[in-house]
Amino acid sequence: MPFRPSRPAPWLFVVVAAAVLWANAVPVPGGRRFDTLAPIAQLTAMRPLLTGLALVLAVGWSLAAWRRRWPRAPAVVLLLAAVAAAVQIAPRAVSSAAPGPEDAPGVTVLTANLLRSVVPPPVLVDLVRRTGADVVTLPETNATRARQIAAALTAARGERWIAESDRDAESPDDDSAGPTSLVVRQALGPVRLTEPPPDPGAHGQVRIRLSRLSGPDGTATTAAGPGPKIAAVHPLPPRPGSSQSDWRRDQLALRRFCRNDWIVGGDLNATIDHSPLRAVLASGCDDAAAETGQGLHATWTAFGIVRPAIDHVLTSGPWRPTSSGVLRIAGSDHRAVWARIVPRQGR
Repeated sequence: MPFRPSRPAPWLFVVVAAAVLWANAVPVPGGRRFDTLAPIAQLTAMRPLLTGLALVLAVGWSLAAWRRRWPRAPAVVLLLAAVAAAVQIAPRAVSSAAPGPEDAPGVTVLTANLLRSVVPPPVLVDLVRRTGADVVTLPETNATRARQIAAALTAARGERWIAESDRDAESPDDDSAGPTSLVVRQALGPVRLTEPPPDPGAHGQVRIRLSRLSGPDGTATTAAGPGPKIAAVHPLPPRPGSSQSDWRRDQLALRRFCRNDWIVGGDLNATIDHSPLRAVLASGCDDAAAETGQGLHATWTAFGIVRPAIDHVLTSGPWRPTSSGVLRIAGSDHRAVWARIVPRQGR
């Protein structure tokens, strides 16, 4: 007797699969979405991969149903859910950013998670050389390592770089994931801005304003208007088996940057598929990688072949990206994300 799947089983599978693929749109009590619950938050980080798997499964299921006279409707529903998800995801691989004039002054921001401060300064010197970065945001980097990086860049680049670190770290040598730092070219006139008191258990944050921009050749020029405000951030991650409230709180707190014309760089511990980060983008930010066609490049490698894009550079207000990229960081489980950012025309 040929195998024939029971009637409820295919539909149960399809409902679960569709709910996971579209978890960022499924409401749950408390004004949240399904993807803010564990383990769905972790699965949503893998949405591009899961969408591809669902497409393959739906096509294979349809062929098997046609040949063996199985029910076809579940396969069709799964295919529609996967195609709709793919249509939402695919534009991240296509640039929608208008190219800026080649001589336009701006700022190149690089974000690099240094895995609890273990990555040595020469790695950062090489990344800055390859990207032409003016500002480097450094999640998981303590004050001692940040100063070492600034000194190494000063020696290698022939100009002074300075380091700024969050002021709430327990010690300058804190080797936890908590510290956040930033290094910047002094020629751009950085001024340290005050951060609000952190929530209990939150990671560090650093904020600066630049008074000058960088030309294509690296020459510092006075900004035509207010210089860019740049924040190095590192929201808490969605930890498996626990409440995701702290993660969601930290994500939604980023909206204040988008509403006030900031550039934000860091390990955001969320992908564009997560509803909290989607809310951040809806409040006025653009993801530089997605805007310039690099939004499907993996940035966290700890899952092996499953590598979500959780490191970002965000722009808002008068600032827009013209190009970006993702580069390997030797010694870290993250990849670096960089973006060239210029003022919008008519600013």
